[in-house]
Amino acid sequence: LILLLGCRHTAEKQGNTDIAIDKEAIACVKMVFEKDSILGEIRNHSSENMSLSETINNYTKELESMNFTNCPEKFRSSFKAHITAWQHLRSVTDKYPAMRGELHDIFASLEQSGDSTEFKALVQEVWDTWDLVKENSN
Repeated sequence: LILLLGCRHTAEKQGNTDIAIDKEAIACVKMVFEKDSILGEIRNHSSENMSLSETINNYTKELESMNFTNCPEKFRSSFKAHITAWQHLRSVTDKYPAMRGELHDIFASLEQSGDSTEFKALVQEVWDTWDLVKENSN
């Protein structure tokens, strides 16, 4: 009887620990999405005053500095892939250091440039990795 009660008490503790971990994971994911939203708004307008490559560099450095410790591993790894996808865009944006404007306006111009095929593929990588981030946030 004592053994059974001890096992039940241990199982209850484990259940409480799992709930606490789930709450921490949910809070972490929520924090990442909130910060990304703020940083994304800054990113969208930073390119009005600096090169798009510099804007992307600043944005991804800020993303990398976030604390993902309590986030689920799949979420962390997919978000890291998303950051990397943003960094890959610089292979095209580095060629256009003088372009200025709101990010989406610059994207529209680059989609019409001589580098449009490569740029569109890189933007698709950003969207594909963002879909994984959202999928792994549950």
